[in-house]
Amino acid sequence: MDTLNGSNDPCHTEHMMRTLTLTLASFLSLASFAQAPTIAWDAPVDCNAPAQGMLRPRIALNASGAPVVLWGASGPARNYVAIGSGTGFTSAMEVSTPGCVPAVADWMGSSIAAVGNTVWVVMKATPEETKPVYARRSDDGGSTWGDTMRVDPFDGLVSRFPTIALSDPDLPVVQYMQFDGGWNGARQVVTHMMGGAFMSPVQISTPYAPGEVCDCCPNQIMVQDNKAVALYRNAGSNIRVIWGATSLDGGMTFPVGNEVDATGWVLNACPSSGPDGYLAGDSVRYVWMSGASNGTKVHIGTALAADLSTGTQRFVMPGEASGVQQNFPRIAGVGDTLGVVWEQYTNGARDIFFSWSVSGVNGLSAAEIVNVDLTGSQRTPDIAYADGAFHIVWGEAGTNQVRYRRAVIQSGVGIDDATASDTHFRFDPTDNSVVLSGGSWTSAEVFDAQGKLVHAATVRNDRVKLRDLPQAIHVLRVRGPGDRIAEWRFFNR
Repeated sequence: MDTLNGSNDPCHTEHMMRTLTLTLASFLSLASFAQAPTIAWDAPVDCNAPAQGMLRPRIALNASGAPVVLWGASGPARNYVAIGSGTGFTSAMEVSTPGCVPAVADWMGSSIAAVGNTVWVVMKATPEETKPVYARRSDDGGSTWGDTMRVDPFDGLVSRFPTIALSDPDLPVVQYMQFDGGWNGARQVVTHMMGGAFMSPVQISTPYAPGEVCDCCPNQIMVQDNKAVALYRNAGSNIRVIWGATSLDGGMTFPVGNEVDATGWVLNACPSSGPDGYLAGDSVRYVWMSGASNGTKVHIGTALAADLSTGTQRFVMPGEASGVQQNFPRIAGVGDTLGVVWEQYTNGARDIFFSWSVSGVNGLSAAEIVNVDLTGSQRTPDIAYADGAFHIVWGEAGTNQVRYRRAVIQSGVGIDDATASDTHFRFDPTDNSVVLSGGSWTSAEVFDAQGKLVHAATVRNDRVKLRDLPQAIHVLRVRGPGDRIAEWRFFNR
């Protein structure tokens, strides 16, 4: 990192330490408060032409942070992908093929995931009773795509609702629903890739969840290193609640399963709505819709990934009227920074709403409407998060288009003297880290001068490892127990 010290010259390092100290001292004398971060919105952007459909868009981010958006179209059924350029999107390209017509609708469809510039899509071919699940891979950020490959084996069983996740470009994990002939025996399974081919699927709802799974409800797989958590909605005795299963070997086995939804929703019908989540260290944060009380509402919860023992479970937006219907929630985040989007139906209008937090599930903000320029016919949103920005997509039925909008976290510049007066800040050029003393700190964030989050890290052994940063003024914020926060401004050379 050519930043705080600039070189390995000890004289230069000593000069930089004096410069840094003066910068900190002048900052501390000017600021005596800590401001909560805010959100800055970009204008909405169209991802496609109106004739290319808008069914159930999904989003991933490639190595440059550009959004790669996947969606479905009907008549004939197709899947398209477009890549964001900062000011717009590339022309849509079809990723389905004539021999593999995908199953698409406004409530279910295909899935996308990315690590670096490797992007995978997974799709279910039609007719669903006889055709397979198949996948395609791009190694240039979504610009070109390889051949289709079959995901489910030639086992005579029926498959549907595939979702995909990966933490290694060569090791995607796919969750899908499996049936016996005649759509009987609905259950959830997971397959992982090894040696360039997908392995035989393993059962994840059996033997944990009672009865059959909800046969019209999509699922969601999450992966972080060797850890995988699969979420789905069960239907045993018409109890339509969310269950999960955990793997600690990359999806090869799932020895743990548990119910992660305490709402107890009883419904003798099919809600056609599934869960979503992300992994944050030892925890999984997840969202789902339940109609157990106060109408259909979006809920958020936490659980330990290892055994799926649950923690917080709450409404995303407590106190909403029973006549407000919420559905199709999605969540994305890193650590305690997270955002939730959902479709909300009120007084005949469907719109996309968003809530976010930098302090975990209990710190969610008041809801904001995302689709500010077109209202009333919005559908099935999705969300991705990286580097201090939320990337949101949704379908706009009125114009038959997929729409995209970015929300950037803006940091207040300031410091609470009461929390930082006993804390010391020192740069160690030997390993490009900041050494903290005089306090107990657990996490750290670095913001640029415009308040954009550019780096997040865990404090280990009182050190914050920094990555390469541009030559500019930055703010380092550290957090500790009891909502303690301290900040310093430094100039990066």
